[in-house]
Amino acid sequence: METLRSALQRLYMTRASAYRDILKSFIEGYQEGIQQIMDKNEASSKAHQEGNTDKNLT
Repeated sequence: METLRSALQRLYMTRASAYRDILKSFIEGYQEGIQQIMDKNEASSKAHQEGNTDKNLT
């Protein structure tokens, strides 16, 4: 019974570690995606503001 218990505990810890690694990877990828979108929106906003400034000068 003790052997089964230690084997199950080892299996549980291995799966928990894998789950933690996958979750960490997902969060990092999600944050990178959000950062890319924010950068794109910021660049678009700056281009739009510069376009408005040019129109106001004429």
